[in-house]
Amino acid sequence: MLIVAGAVVLVGALVAGVLGVTLFLRAIPTGVVTSGGSPGSAAIASGAVPGEADVTVAGGEPYTVWAVGGPGDAAFAADDVTVTCGGTTVLVSSPAVTGSSGTGTTSAATVAEFTATDDGTCTVSVATSQDADAGSFVVTEGWRFGEFFATVGGTVLLWILAIGGGLLGLGLLLGGIVWRVAARRA
Repeated sequence: MLIVAGAVVLVGALVAGVLGVTLFLRAIPTGVVTSGGSPGSAAIASGAVPGEADVTVAGGEPYTVWAVGGPGDAAFAADDVTVTCGGTTVLVSSPAVTGSSGTGTTSAATVAEFTATDDGTCTVSVATSQDADAGSFVVTEGWRFGEFFATVGGTVLLWILAIGGGLLGLGLLLGGIVWRVAARRA
């Protein structure tokens, strides 16, 4: 009985570990930029700074604007970002969840976020008061504050379950094997 219980707990711990890794990878901002500085797979719009890009949005969903550049590129701020949807200006704010991503000499950092009220196409404009080359910008789907921390909390909880369950399952499995060997000798 201990051997079966140990095996079941170990399988449960393995499942919790896999789910924990999956949630962790979901929380990491990957696909924003490539190693060559081009927009990555997560990018839904991009443009040079100063410049603008059109993005198709879903109403009520958050979107994040990332500053992309290399060493020495000037960054822009949330105040430099303007979003218009159907001729109406949308509120742009600093991101609730900050993040950074980079590959090679190219890095990206969250600068601003916005939420469109309706489905449609919005124009994201980025201006800069800097005279130097300011790199580019990328727009990705954003995170809701609670959703992000639920993902992080779920990751931690699943890792604790995986480690604790692995130790418990291994203990039960080894205890069952020792008990069985001892019972055969008796």
